[in-house]
Amino acid sequence: MRMVKLAVILGVLFLAGIGVAGAQEIAKHINNNTRWLCYYGEDRRVLGVKDYDLLILESESIGRIRPADKGNRRCIGYMSIGEAENGRWFFPAIADQSWVLDPNPDWPESYRVDSRSLEWQDLLLFQVAQSILDQGYDGLFLDNVDNGEILIEEDPERFAGADQATIDLIRKLRERYPDATIVANNGLEVVPLAAPYLDGMMYEGVRSTWKAPEGDEETDADGFAYGDIDPEYREWLLPRLERVKAAGVPILALDYTYINDQDKVEKLYQECRQDGTIPYVSIRSLDWFPGIESLPPLDD
Repeated sequence: MRMVKLAVILGVLFLAGIGVAGAQEIAKHINNNTRWLCYYGEDRRVLGVKDYDLLILESESIGRIRPADKGNRRCIGYMSIGEAENGRWFFPAIADQSWVLDPNPDWPESYRVDSRSLEWQDLLLFQVAQSILDQGYDGLFLDNVDNGEILIEEDPERFAGADQATIDLIRKLRERYPDATIVANNGLEVVPLAAPYLDGMMYEGVRSTWKAPEGDEETDADGFAYGDIDPEYREWLLPRLERVKAAGVPILALDYTYINDQDKVEKLYQECRQDGTIPYVSIRSLDWFPGIESLPPLDD
């Protein structure tokens, strides 16, 4: 049923003239040659890393960015549109709202949100997004775009329309901030429908991802292990990624592994490129970036 719905809406979009051509017109900041990184830490030395075109950053950790900090690169700031973390500056004002739902079991400090709420949409559209761009960022990284899909899977009747509300919000962001670089995270069903408004989509775990350790398995500093994606899941995933690409949306593949295993890291970069995606490899916490170990300390 969900696949039929996806095909029908895609057909409507193409007949309306806002399908692939519209997406390609918008997606001018990301292409297959883009070098990018994703970093959620607070080490501003990331701004000194060379040879990258796009930096996805946590604006509340990095803070204001000056034009001189960016050079010719584009820096986009993190903004979740499907969840609200309890440490965000705006959370105390919304914590008791009925549209703030249960915690994400994988990230218990982050609460899922009913994306149909116009109060939530207005908060993101007029306050959160604006505050990120006002700090010198060139665009927005929209996390938890798949939240509406997940809610509908759990309770189709209660959350009917949550996926369309997500698309509507992305459209509103594009209309209000036409020059911003806008990248969605995940959202395999939503993204093809929101293609005219996006510069790209990140997908986590195209080839390798994090997991709970088994037995004496090696772990990272946070106690997580890494491994290849299950072949059956890969078989399910690849045609869905192809639909995203067919809609004109470049895919940034974020894979997770042990970063001290350079052979594995290089293999992931190669394999993701073979998949037609644009790769970056890091660890689950995303508080590391290539070259961090060799950079000099910042002056106080």
